[in-house]
Amino acid sequence: MSKKEILRIVDLHKSFGDNEVLKGISLSLKQGETKVVIGTSGTGKSTMLNNINMLIPPDKGHIYLEDVDVTTTHDISRIRQQIGFVFQDFGLFDHLTAKGNIMIGLTKVKKMKKSEAEELAMFELERVGLQDFADSYPAQLSGGQKQRVGIARALAMQPKLILFDEPTSALDPELIGEVLTVMRDLAREGMTMLIVTHEMGFAKSVSDEIIFMENGKIVEQGPPEQLFNNPREERTKEFLFKLNELYGEGGA
Repeated sequence: MSKKEILRIVDLHKSFGDNEVLKGISLSLKQGETKVVIGTSGTGKSTMLNNINMLIPPDKGHIYLEDVDVTTTHDISRIRQQIGFVFQDFGLFDHLTAKGNIMIGLTKVKKMKKSEAEELAMFELERVGLQDFADSYPAQLSGGQKQRVGIARALAMQPKLILFDEPTSALDPELIGEVLTVMRDLAREGMTMLIVTHEMGFAKSVSDEIIFMENGKIVEQGPPEQLFNNPREERTKEFLFKLNELYGEGGA
């Protein structure tokens, strides 16, 4: 039985002034798939993620969450509840504890009872290995712990897919592994994920497909073994060669 399509992007365009950032991006994501988007900075990867949940609306094109056209719906808050987003800079509320950061979306957006929200928040904190830090505030947490709270917060909303925007780029090298471990576990559990990252070792080990973007377009996409071992496009070869020079075989 073929898996259900969760996300479909068709001919996405976005400009900021004269700068055309996305030039006709199309891709799809099926239930349980993990796809990793790689490419140089400024190539539109984050803009694409922001388009998907309409933090930045596209200029042209369509985004479908299952059979709902996200670009034309009048109920964007309901769509956002179904799309988790893990940000580069954590995006936690400093005045709330780890548990409070997870509960706020459940009580305010999902109108869940406080006791139920607390139970779910604790379950998700345990899932990311932070049950002992439930009452800690962001200022008391390491970068890796903050990012794991961010992941737990996204999971608690029980989304259909989670978008990750370079989730390890703000972390010290020794903290990257703990976040990637959580993400690997989610991939194994069958969470549907679209991940922008430069952690190539991680991308190789978890992704069903790698998407290489440059200058607002998809240059090449395919299974990790094909893209890393035998890329078709010269530009993909150059990019991966440069990454290997920078990071060795790259990433945890």
